[in-house]
Formats: sequence, structure tokens, C-alpha cells
Amino acid sequence: MQLNFFPINIVAEEFQIRTVSYTEDLLRELRDEYNSSHSFFRNGDEIFISNKDGDDLSSIGSLQQVNINEQSQVTSSLIKHIFFRTFKERFSNYIPVDFYPFRFFSAKTKDDLLYNALPDHLKNKIAYKKLIELQLRIIEVNGEKKFGFLINIKRNWIFNKSCLELHQEGYNLMGAEVLHTETLPGLIDVLAPNEEFVGIISSISGTMAMVETNEGLKEFLLAELFIKKSKFNIGNYLSFAISEQKSEELLRIIESKRSEVYNTKNLYEEIIRISNHLFVEAGNSIMFHNKDGFRFTVADKPLSVYNSIDLKTPTFIFDPSGTKINSSNPDKGLSDYGPYDTLTFDIKNPNILCICHRNNRGNFTRFLSDLKEGIPASKFFKKGLKRKYDFQDVTFKIKEIQEYNTEAYINAISSFVEEENKPQLAIIEIPIAFRNHSDLLNPYYRIKAKLLSFEIPVQFITSEKVTMYNEYILNSLALQMYAKLGGTPWVLPSQRSVDREIIIGIGHSWLRKNQYTGAEQNRVVGITTFMSGDGQYLLGDKVKDVAFENYFDELLKSLKQSIIRLSSDQGWVNGNTVRLIFHIFKPIKNTEFDVVSQLVRDIPQYNIKFAFVTIGNAHPHILFDKNQLGVTKYGSSEIKGQYVPARGCNVILDERTCIVQMLGANELKTSKQAMSRPVLITIRVPQGSYNSDDLNNLLFYDLSYITQQIFSFTYLSWRSFLPGEEPATMKYSNLISKLLGKMRSVPNWDADTLNYGLKRKKWFL
Repeated sequence: MQLNFFPINIVAEEFQIRTVSYTEDLLRELRDEYNSSHSFFRNGDEIFISNKDGDDLSSIGSLQQVNINEQSQVTSSLIKHIFFRTFKERFSNYIPVDFYPFRFFSAKTKDDLLYNALPDHLKNKIAYKKLIELQLRIIEVNGEKKFGFLINIKRNWIFNKSCLELHQEGYNLMGAEVLHTETLPGLIDVLAPNEEFVGIISSISGTMAMVETNEGLKEFLLAELFIKKSKFNIGNYLSFAISEQKSEELLRIIESKRSEVYNTKNLYEEIIRISNHLFVEAGNSIMFHNKDGFRFTVADKPLSVYNSIDLKTPTFIFDPSGTKINSSNPDKGLSDYGPYDTLTFDIKNPNILCICHRNNRGNFTRFLSDLKEGIPASKFFKKGLKRKYDFQDVTFKIKEIQEYNTEAYINAISSFVEEENKPQLAIIEIPIAFRNHSDLLNPYYRIKAKLLSFEIPVQFITSEKVTMYNEYILNSLALQMYAKLGGTPWVLPSQRSVDREIIIGIGHSWLRKNQYTGAEQNRVVGITTFMSGDGQYLLGDKVKDVAFENYFDELLKSLKQSIIRLSSDQGWVNGNTVRLIFHIFKPIKNTEFDVVSQLVRDIPQYNIKFAFVTIGNAHPHILFDKNQLGVTKYGSSEIKGQYVPARGCNVILDERTCIVQMLGANELKTSKQAMSRPVLITIRVPQGSYNSDDLNNLLFYDLSYITQQIFSFTYLSWRSFLPGEEPATMKYSNLISKLLGKMRSVPNWDADTLNYGLKRKKWFL
């Protein structure tokens, strides 16, 4: 395998650099006077000075000896500044978009997917271009820290027509979302102008526009405003400028290039060409340097890497004694043995409310029959919901509606709940057109909110799938329905190194008015999901919406109540060793450590250790496997997954960080699917000057153990039998956060309902 990491070779382990004590005024003065030849950057209480090609500033500050690894932040800043200045010297016609990450657009017309299709007067004004990005990173190679550049390629819209030009053309700008651009002092022709998403144009007078911003109405020059570069906005302008038909044709061109653009082999080869362009000249490595003697070269070949951890597909267990197992396929295990909790699951005759349009009743009842009884000739769904999940019977109560509108659904739900025994689940047929509604008006969210207010989980199915379902759709629906009823289809082997292990997914979302600059984020809602070490879903909890300054007090209260509830339910004994592993999407500085440290102090009867782990794919690392020539999709000659490493391939980047490929060539659905980046797993530690002396004995640091556990938990989403990209803890928290955000605008919806009868059910799948 290879990582998109190009190692840097620094000529010496130590170097000298001039420094002076930091003040904001001094830093500004130095940049104003010497910016054309010197770089100035702050680190701590000092300003560091790099002389690229100017006069020696010996009268300023003093020389300091720096070790490249011991003061890695200074070394990193110096590398970035020298690389930037060398790039500007070699490619003077390029104007980078950002200093860091260092980003610039390709100037080649072949890298603009729309160039040949646009009329001449729009060429280079509107484009869909290749954007090249470099990020500096430090990783450990054979126990040695190594600096290097990570190279990535993206495709972004370019729209270089200002709102003044659009207004003069007669384009209607009322209600348009706009960016305000400003060239920072001293950076003309050095960096692209800074852009801020400020708001919506409300009126225009001459060359000025009034914009509704988060700070009220503000006036801007039309020449400094640009429409937000989204597919929708640019499509609207193209419809105005050249015709709606031509606009749609241009957008189809981009869609038709997806296979080419997202082909991993093509991406690898493009990255190699870019590295040669940036790091090699006339066949030799470029020596990047300043006049102070700091020198480095960059390899033109990516780093070769090997699996760091031998990750195993988990064993799937289908009974509490652990005797009914399947080592590779949870679906087959479920068909052979039934669900894990079949002997204890207390819903054996589920009563299910079913709502369909009267014109679709025939197809809907056929769908329900096959869902319940199965398809005899099927390979995967022969037994159906009833026998596969060991139900004694499944009762469908069908209600018809005459119109696909919110009122019709709500009336059908209300009348059924009032007249009949409350159902344990609902199956609702909806048209696919609901997807085109805004969140505020979408019947989908209003129907879901109504049912959840009665503590009834719901399974939606589109009208199109009711008439065109197959065994795969039925199989996944049945799995989701069993989980929504509160069932546990299978579990994983539990670790016996501690008395108790709880994995806690923590999600949160800001209650933000809009995405414009200056939007207040003063309230936050938290989500916690609890799973046992063997993968059983224990409960989910919603931390009530609170002001940010109160969020962590509420989170502590919620965690404490949940731990006490679980300790009672599971019969914990004083003195038990309990390991809490928190999965979080994004750390918020050191505050989580404060919360859990307090939790440990508040529950002294147990010996608690914990770890905070962040899991995500918003990072620049990519793995390539040149030996993977691709696989063919079943029943097709289409080749997918060239150069994509197999699922489970991984690399440890340092003692607390690992990347894992979660979707390999076999897991990709089509060649058009964007390449799956590996998941970045990081064990967090307190940052900065945080006093962590009392914390060290409480923290759990085993990266290999945590990585294997996260890998195993990707087999527990219960939305599908196939493994996912993220563990169930994060999947569940993210699904809940997303749904709550969408349903927040539903009238009379009270999300606190979820903290009662639905706490232990997977209603969000």
C-alpha cells in the first residue's frame, strides 16, 4: 500500500533562526516593511523570522538554535513559508486560494470539465476545475518522526462574475445568497481574496446592495459581492445566460464524468504527476531553502506503508450462551439460529399499523404478505419476517388514505391509536416526491413526529419500492423493523479483561439560525447512546437543549443518570472495574475531560477508567493499493475499486492515531461511488497546559484494542447486513442528531418524548 504522504528530508537536525519577542504591533510592522522577502510567524511569545531572499535583519532580535523534532511547530511553520515562497517564485502566474491548507486551481483547460462546452464569453468565468491541496503532517515511520506533504485533489466551482456584472446583465439578484470578497492588505496577487458568506440581497441601488446579515441590514459594493458558488445558484445563472436546456446539459456533463473523476487509479496517477511538478525540476529534487541555511527536499514518490494491526472480522453470536455463532455472515447466522434475544424478547405478536394510498392497496398488501411470509424462491429472505425473527404472528392493521398529504396521514394515525390497541410499529407508504419538500413542510417529518409522540417507531417505504421491491429490500426492512421494536439481532464476543465495558457515543448539534457569517451558536443539543462491550444497544438519551455555557453540566447530569440506571439494570457490584470508551465526532478542547473526571469522582464505588476517541473521515489521508486491479459488479462487466485497499487495511500514524479503510473494492456499490477515505481514529489527550496529573491513572490508551473494537462495531448498524464506514455508536448518534434537527420545526413536537418509552429502541434507523 501507499499513503498520499510525500516525505520531507530536512538537511540538518538543528538550525538557527532569528527571533524577537512578540507584540501584535511589531508583527504587523515587520510584515508591512519586509513581507516581500521575509516571512514572520508567531509561536508562543516569540516572532520567528525567515529570510528567503532579502537583507539580513541582524539588528532585530537574536539567533536561536532549534531542533526540528523538539520544536516541531516552528519547523512546520518554516517549511510552509519556504514552500509557499518557492511556489510563488516558480509559478508566478498562479494565485493560491489559501496559504494553509495550501490550495490552488489547475490552470490547464483539460482540468475544467466545462471548458469545451461553455460559450466563449463564459470560458474561465465559470468553471468546474481541479483544486490541488497540500497539507503538512508529521507521522511516525519505523519509530521515527517524519515531516511530509499530503496531496489531495478535489473539484470545485469557479464563478468569477461579480454581482455588479450580473446586475448590469439584467440577472435578478433579489434573494440571492452572496459572498463578500476582500483582498487582505499586502496580499494582492499573492493570495486569492478572502470570502465571507454574509447573507441575502434585499435591495439594490445603483452600485450598492443592501444585504440581510446576522448583524442586520448592511450595505456592500456590488463589485465586492459574488453569488454563493453552489450547483443550484450557478445552474440558475446559466439558465438565464444561455438557456435552461443548455444549463441542464452542462450539469449532466459533470455528472457523466463522475466515474472518471472519482476513479482511484486516476486519482493516484494525478497525485504522482502533481508531486513531480511541485517537487522535481529537470529530473532532480528541488532544494527548498532560505538564506539562513534551512534546507529540505520532498520525495516525488508516496510513502509505502503496511498493515499495522491485524484486524479481524468479528464473530457473530446468536444466543446468550455463545454456542450459536457465525464467523463471517450475520445474515446466514440469523437465518440459521434466529435473533440473539429470541427467548427473552417480549413482543411475540407485534401489532403493526400500516397506511397506504387507496390506489396502491393491492401492491401494498402483496408487499406486506411477502414481508411477513417471505419469498419461497429467495436465497436471503425465504423465511420472511415472521419465521426469521421467531414471531408467533405478525398482525397488520391497514388504513387507507385518499391523498398524499400530512392531514390525511395524521388523521389515519390518530383514529387508529384511539380506536385500537396501540401498535408497536407503523409501516407507512409515502411517495418519493416527499424528498423534494423543504424540511419545514415535509410530511415525512410531521408523520414521524406524530408517531414518535405516541412512542411508536415507524418504517417508511416509498410507493415505488412497494411496486418494485425484491428480496434484498425486504431483508433489510425486516432487520430494521426488528431493531426498531427493541430487538437485538446479534451481538459480538465480549472482552473479559474488565468487569464492565460501556461504549458511549456522544453527538451534539448547534441550534444555529443560518450559515451566514456571525450566526449565533448559543444553544446546543446533546445526544448520548450507550452500548455494551458485546454490541448490545442499552439506551439512548437526549440532553435537553441548553445554552452552551450550561451544556457540560447537563451532559454530566445525563451521563451520571444513565450510568446509575445501567449499574442497577446490570447488577454492578461495588469495586467493579468499569471501562467507559467515549466515541465522539469532534473534541471540544478539554471540557469533556473535566466532565468525565467529575463523573468518576461522583461515582466512587466503581473503579472507572475511560478513553475519549474521535472517529471521522474529514482528514487528508488516502490509502492506495496498486495491486488491486478492481472487481466486477455481480451481473455486470463494470469494474470498480481499482487501487482501493481491502476493507480493514490500516496504518498507525503515531502512538494515538490510526487510519482504517472501511470500504474496500468489494464494498463499493458502483464505479461512480466516490472513493471511500479511511476512517481516522484518534485517542484524545488533554491539550496545552491542562493539569492532567490526576487524570493519567484514569485514561485507557490501547490503540490496537480500540481500533479493533471500532472495526467490529461497524457490523452493528442494523440498517443493513453489510458493514458500514462508522461504528454503530457514531452512526446512531449522528442519525438521532440529524433527525432531531429536521424535526425541530414541526409544530408541537417535543423531543423529550424520546427519553421515555423509546430510550431502548432503535427508532432512528
